[in-house]
Amino acid sequence: MRAVLIEPDNLIARAIGRQLEISKIRYDLLDWQSLESTLLEQGADALNYDAIIIGGIEDPEKPVALLRSRNVTAAVVCLIDRRCANTTVNLLRAGADDVLVKPVVSAEVRARIEATRRRTRGLVSNAVKVGRLTVYLDGRDPDVDGERLRLSQREHAILGVLAANHRRVVSKEHIYDEVYGLSGADPLDKVIDVYICKLRKKIAEATGGGRYIETVYGRGYKFEAPPEHEDVSGLPGAGATSAAALRVAAGASRRVMAPFAGRGMAHAEQLVVGG
Repeated sequence: MRAVLIEPDNLIARAIGRQLEISKIRYDLLDWQSLESTLLEQGADALNYDAIIIGGIEDPEKPVALLRSRNVTAAVVCLIDRRCANTTVNLLRAGADDVLVKPVVSAEVRARIEATRRRTRGLVSNAVKVGRLTVYLDGRDPDVDGERLRLSQREHAILGVLAANHRRVVSKEHIYDEVYGLSGADPLDKVIDVYICKLRKKIAEATGGGRYIETVYGRGYKFEAPPEHEDVSGLPGAGATSAAALRVAAGASRRVMAPFAGRGMAHAEQLVVGG
């Protein structure tokens, strides 16, 4: 996960930075003027961050409103010196996703950013159900049809990244950022491939051969259920298909019963069921 921290007080910035590092959030320390210039000159795409953390700057509502007016989709978290309902309300109305009171705790900062990112991806809970597989984003092992699927720490982390981006292509670079963060690891070019292979094997064994992770050559990986494991009951058109099937069945029944017209329904039913 990558973030930009805006905090003019160097002592406070270092303290916040330590908390971000503990929670494996890589961050750049910038001043608002630099970030604003980049935004105005290059647009929102130039701010390739998962979160923008705004600390003690004057009138933070204006920067927040500008970020949203320029369609910046990163989570915007504001840090305030003391609890104040009016300040919190104004920041949220300006477009902030969350407001925290200093000092901040590493786990809480990351959890709040992750919650915001889930909402922006359309996820309403920590559980992502894909075919027969349910992936939990809160640290629990996934399960297949209710049976626990045991994974290593790295396998679990990589599957979580893929599940949070269900049906989207995820690059290796993004997985590196999410999984390794600031842990000190320097993964080799093929290490993600190795873990993907292990995940595929375990999922296939648990699902009877289902292939849930596809390689999109030159771009990364995509996580989705194979066609034979898709639950179509809630998909658009499923009702129409069922209705059509019922009409076909009804027509077939009428054709079967037609030769017995006038001979009595009981006699026809007896012949049809073989009684």
